[in-house]
Amino acid sequence: MHSETPDTDPAPAAAPRTRQRPTHRKGRATLTRAGVGQAALEFLGSRGAAELTMRSLANDLGVSPRALYNYVEDRRDLISVAAEVFEARWQPPALDTEQWQDSLRRYLRDLRAHYRRHPGMTTLALSENITMARHPAMLRNVDGLIGFFAEVGLPLRDAYLACMEAIRLVAGFVELQDRAYDRPPPDLDPADLEQVPPPWLRSGSGDELPHLRRASQELAAESPDALFEFAMDVLVGGLTGRAR
Repeated sequence: MHSETPDTDPAPAAAPRTRQRPTHRKGRATLTRAGVGQAALEFLGSRGAAELTMRSLANDLGVSPRALYNYVEDRRDLISVAAEVFEARWQPPALDTEQWQDSLRRYLRDLRAHYRRHPGMTTLALSENITMARHPAMLRNVDGLIGFFAEVGLPLRDAYLACMEAIRLVAGFVELQDRAYDRPPPDLDPADLEQVPPPWLRSGSGDELPHLRRASQELAAESPDALFEFAMDVLVGGLTGRAR
């Protein structure tokens, strides 16, 4: 007489382990497409678009230019990836339709802060004819802002135009106003930033230009923050008149 071995289910096979790319190799961070775009974005913030080349970025990363071509096709593709990273990094504050004017101001201030952290990105994308709407995050943000304006009473046409104008306001202000304060060009005299009107308008402010002359005599320089608040007041005031 022999004992029977009870039937048992075979142990399930272990799931194959997913091989993950090491984050570092020989003490240096490994490259990824997103990482190369991030490096390009940081490069633009510190040195500017004219100096950004595949060779200069590779030198910053401590790799050969050939290594970058494993992740981006060329400089144009590099800028495209940087633009995608730029858009993905901004998480906008929630918009409140019950107090929409104040909510919009908070939204625009936050967007301005994001643009200031990455100066020159918008101008570079425009000059290189690279769309910044490649990343789904930007499309969602734009769609949400249009919807916000529609909810507060703007017709769809006005809601769309208001969204575009709000973005232009912030991008233009950062590029034309904030940039000179945040990263003054080497040939800029800091005293020029304190002149009202600015030097390029003062040379002709004689008797034939009475309003510029009065402004130069009576007005004091204001901080970029104060000027941005004024710009938002103009935008919000105009939209308030159009909202139902």
